[in-house]
Amino acid sequence: MTKVTYLTLGSSNATIKVESFINLACPYCKNYFKAADQSLKSLIDQGKVQHVIKHFDKTKQGLLKGTIANIHLDYEDVGETLKIMRELYDSQKAWTQDFATVEQKMQQDFNLSPQKEADDRSLAITEEAVKREIKGIPTVFINGKKFEFNPLKDLQRTIETKLIRQIEEIKQ
Repeated sequence: MTKVTYLTLGSSNATIKVESFINLACPYCKNYFKAADQSLKSLIDQGKVQHVIKHFDKTKQGLLKGTIANIHLDYEDVGETLKIMRELYDSQKAWTQDFATVEQKMQQDFNLSPQKEADDRSLAITEEAVKREIKGIPTVFINGKKFEFNPLKDLQRTIETKLIRQIEEIKQ
């Protein structure tokens, strides 16, 4: 297996590392992603937090559409990939209707094709998820400790507050 590249924001020297196991087709991941995208930005920019996003290619039928979208993303182009992820989460209901729509969106709307590294990355993330006993998504770790929130009930604002609170506790 080749070296796996994850979607990584921020410095590897940051004292706080946030690992997010998400799926682009998951509506609960959408709330978490938007919360993390909003609340972590300044901490990432300041070099205090590194955010590693790991797309978990789950086998549940609805989430397979997220897998199809994910294999098209170029993790080397972090800025563009984040922009596309934001758009995918914003339009999630439209493109998750069927598999052909996902392919069309990725290829025609974003001019992307499947990435060679996607298979190795998916296998590595799945293997890691099994080892860490991750069953559901979103699952998030802050410096190796599971971030506690309720993805089924917590809205974006609540997740932002809880995320910042837990990071502040770690910093002290």
